[in-house]
Amino acid sequence: MCSIAGLLNCGSPELLERMSATMRHRGPDGRGSDWFGEMNSGLAHNRLAIIDLSPDGAQPMCSADRRHWITFNGEIYNYRELRRELEALGHSFRSASDTEVLLAGLIEWGEACLNKLNGMFAFAWLDTTTRRLFAARDQLGIKPLYYTQVSGGGLAFASEIKALFACPFVRASRDDEAMRNPTRFQIAPSTGFAGIDKLPAGHCFTWQDGRMETKRYWRLEPTETLRDENAAVEEIGDLIESAVKSQMVADVPVGTFLSGGLDSSLISALMRRHHNGSIDAFTIKFSSRDQKFEQASDDSSYARIVADKFGFRLHEFEIEPKITELLPKMVWHMDEPLSDPAAVNTYLIAQAARDMGIIVLLNGVGGDEIFGGYRKHLACLRAAQYQALVPGFMRAGISRAINALPVATSTRGLLLPRMLKRFDGYASLPEAERYLSADLSLSPSRYAELYQGADYHESLFWKRQKAALTAPGLSYLTRMCLNDTQVFLPEHNLTYSDKATMAASIETRPPLVDKDVATAMFRAAPHLRIKGSVQKHLLKRIGEKLLPHDVVHRPKASFNSPLRAWMRGPLRPIVDDLLSDTQIKARGLYDPKVVQRMIQDDRAGREDHGMWLWTLLTTELWHRTFLDRTPDGPVTL
Repeated sequence: MCSIAGLLNCGSPELLERMSATMRHRGPDGRGSDWFGEMNSGLAHNRLAIIDLSPDGAQPMCSADRRHWITFNGEIYNYRELRRELEALGHSFRSASDTEVLLAGLIEWGEACLNKLNGMFAFAWLDTTTRRLFAARDQLGIKPLYYTQVSGGGLAFASEIKALFACPFVRASRDDEAMRNPTRFQIAPSTGFAGIDKLPAGHCFTWQDGRMETKRYWRLEPTETLRDENAAVEEIGDLIESAVKSQMVADVPVGTFLSGGLDSSLISALMRRHHNGSIDAFTIKFSSRDQKFEQASDDSSYARIVADKFGFRLHEFEIEPKITELLPKMVWHMDEPLSDPAAVNTYLIAQAARDMGIIVLLNGVGGDEIFGGYRKHLACLRAAQYQALVPGFMRAGISRAINALPVATSTRGLLLPRMLKRFDGYASLPEAERYLSADLSLSPSRYAELYQGADYHESLFWKRQKAALTAPGLSYLTRMCLNDTQVFLPEHNLTYSDKATMAASIETRPPLVDKDVATAMFRAAPHLRIKGSVQKHLLKRIGEKLLPHDVVHRPKASFNSPLRAWMRGPLRPIVDDLLSDTQIKARGLYDPKVVQRMIQDDRAGREDHGMWLWTLLTTELWHRTFLDRTPDGPVTL
């Protein structure tokens, strides 16, 4: 992984270098930039050397005639096959890099090259003769690309938003419509910043003569026609194994992010099939004190089972971070107002791997979205049965009883009441609102409270997802998984994974987010995702061939941090400061009375508002980091 940046018809070579310098963490192994004075334009690159470590792989890279230039972030896993195809067409290569293959493919096939690529990528290709820039982001949104159009027909783009703020003509200002958000992440093209856009997954754009044209070049097309379970196990199992094999290609050490869950355990087991040497695996666990509040299963014990079975060198870390130092750092690296404490875990593991000389980590991201593994998937199906069987007046009475239950004492969390309250919060809603509210997002009524009467159904969050969630012809489960794969996966999980690991100069690769795996799985009938009460049924069938039964059929556990313990401990005075009544009023975004009630209810154990308090806290830090000053690094708490 690397970083890319560019200025078209604006700026200067010095300004381009300043942009690139803000992203040096993404590519500490080399840097380059090229300026085209006749176009008043330039491209820049920071390199994390993974394939072809020689200077021949350096970027920006140009064609032999120096007409075509590319700056590229990511990996093209099928570059060797594409190279052979291009050589048969008369192309010759001076390096062993996938970048040169990508550039030759674009020259040969143009935009159609995108249909041939299997990988994770964000790139910009400049034709200096036609003065045309073509940029694209991979099919499922693993790699990011941000841009802003500049007054006078210019364009600035980069892998991270903070690089754009190195430009004096780019101001950091809040996009109020995007920030009135029921959840904890932005949906492309929104970023939370006015005038700065994120290219959506599976999209490309062309910029020429000061004009931009954006289009979608790839999408998932669900059919639900794949019904034979045994055939699906073979087909999709083979595709996953092929993805793991291709994603292990690197000229540097490759390790595994082993949480102990089904997804990462399966990926790790398949890695062993294709590598006989040593493999380093990394996992985390909570302290016993923090575990009392989380009441989650201990992932590390399952990670040890997998590591022992496959002979991995397991590196286990207990999460005891200096959260008051790490939180501002994570806000700085996220760029967008994206809040999930799991980013802290991810960064700490990536930093540990980097310290040990491991540059690439495979992970299990994408398994829940694509294969139907989130608790909300089954819960939303059960809620439909609940609505059908229990009359509304009875549900209202049950709701009152559940709401009276505490979710924590002064010393420990209470898991069952917490889960009951969460279910009750969305169980009586219509299908689309139910699904959207089930992911720790605000229900329409709570949204109206927090945002001082705002209409949930006018939010960008709702409008950008409504069509997919209400489209006829697909089962409710397939619609939920499709939306998770097209929205939650790229906008939340892949975004924080990319930013947190790149903060430590680590590349992560998610084999389950392979476009061929996703395409095949969205031909699957609903019973292959959830069979009875068994979630990720098909993936478990695949996993049973390689993994111990206890790992495949272990209880579901979210990848998270000891958030509730942090809120009661080191973050308590920071919450009181940053989310004070005065501060909330000054921001003009939330109802201060509602925020204060959330804080008090959470501390009293009446409600579990931990994730939303974390979201409010990180949003305030986002304001202080990017809007209240020149954004030149994390703030100090």
